Amino acid sequence: MTNDTTGTKTRSSGQRRWIRAAGWALIGLGVVLSWVWSVELTILGESVNASIAGAATFLLFCAGIILIWRVSPHRSRRVTLAFRAAVIATALGAIVAGIVPVAVVAATTGTVTADVTSGTTGLDYTVAGVALISSDRYNQTILDLTVSTSDRTTPQLVATVSFTDGTAELTCANTRQSWTHDISTVALACDSFTPIGSLAAISEVTVTDK
Repeated sequence: MTNDTTGTKTRSSGQRRWIRAAGWALIGLGVVLSWVWSVELTILGESVNASIAGAATFLLFCAGIILIWRVSPHRSRRVTLAFRAAVIATALGAIVAGIVPVAVVAATTGTVTADVTSGTTGLDYTVAGVALISSDRYNQTILDLTVSTSDRTTPQLVATVSFTDGTAELTCANTRQSWTHDISTVALACDSFTPIGSLAAISEVTVTDK
């Protein structure tokens, strides 16, 4: 009878060790996934994948904490409350992490049109009177101009964008000349990311050549 009891305790102790190890493994996997989520996916602008990875990270933490809690020998009221708080916090974190990346992209990206108020003509080229300005999920703002050229060469242009809401002036430029058709769209990369809320408050766009 004693041997059976000892064997049961040994198996129970072994199971607890395995469960505890599995819990820590899940937490470790969550740490690795959190690095990919916070660094790689954000850089790549993959908001949906970032939401999935963020939610998965916190769910792994939550599952790991639950497994460790199940086999923990400490069952005092304070320890129990701490484990429960950790489970609730990670579950809520999964919800927030699953929503925030997509919500941020939806709230900050978009495209507007703005009048080109000066600089529409230059040596051997003409710029259309309307510019298209887009802020995308990669945290980049691009200004597109329709340019007509007589020698089929894109001029090096600099556009200065002003705002009515107090946003600092935005400078956008193309870095080199290139061959184009008689009429082409020229993309000017802006020096900082500007969310759609500010793009809606553009007061003027002025264009010059380098």
